[in-house]
Amino acid sequence: MKKLIAVLALTLSCHSQGIAKTVVTFATGIQGDVKQQYEYNLVKLALDNTVEDYGSYQINLRPGDTPSYTRMRVEAEEKQFNNYLYKDSVSNELLEKLQAVHFPVELGVAGYRVGLISPEAQSKLRTVQTKEDASSLKIIQGRGWLDGDILRSQGFRVVEGSHIEGLFYMAANNRGDMFPLGAHELKREWDKFKHIDGLRYDTEICIYYPLPKFFFTHPDNKLLAERVQIGLERAYQSGELSALWKEYFYERFQFSNLKQRRIFKFANPMISKVDRRYEQYILDPNTL
Repeated sequence: MKKLIAVLALTLSCHSQGIAKTVVTFATGIQGDVKQQYEYNLVKLALDNTVEDYGSYQINLRPGDTPSYTRMRVEAEEKQFNNYLYKDSVSNELLEKLQAVHFPVELGVAGYRVGLISPEAQSKLRTVQTKEDASSLKIIQGRGWLDGDILRSQGFRVVEGSHIEGLFYMAANNRGDMFPLGAHELKREWDKFKHIDGLRYDTEICIYYPLPKFFFTHPDNKLLAERVQIGLERAYQSGELSALWKEYFYERFQFSNLKQRRIFKFANPMISKVDRRYEQYILDPNTL
């Protein structure tokens, strides 16, 4: 009996040692100390929750300057780095090109869009009372952003700018009725750009459309996607993921004060092919 136990122990030990370390190349479009960012720590949490099943891991940061999302998509498609992983807005087109981890990274809060505006627009937004009123607004967007296509499909007029910082000046100068941001992003961006003359933030309305953001990798990296998926689901069930989300976003999200806004809901036809099981993880702002 003792001999059998020893053999089993040796077999398990060999099996454990035989699991290769998962080496991930993590990329993000957000500037700053990557290891202090939510996305990085969420990936780390997912990998921590799957060590027993998949073995140890190592996260390497993508070398070089902070890339654009267009750059990251290309790098993922071309498999330029080992086990490359990054976050992006979900679309039918992207799902055809890359392997997705079907879990909403930010719990869907990016779908709640609240706006930076001019003093002139501030008066106009007070009169927006219906979904039809909302869809008559002219919305400021970055050139090539998925949001622009979504908004046009729902009847909005869209005016685009090519540089991120320029969008804040467009809002301040009344080039459009509002420049929408995720409800968890408003405070951060307001603190950075409130020095711009004429820039305000709206407190009246919120435009909502489903805008899930998933982690993506090359289609060959199915084992990595599986591991991250399982790890995120476990972290969600244990409450660890919600705790991490609140650490980064709760105060910012409350700043947007969604409970006091008129929320107008629209569709997102760009995700018609997405498996809707991710919706079970979408945050209800009324529960905060």
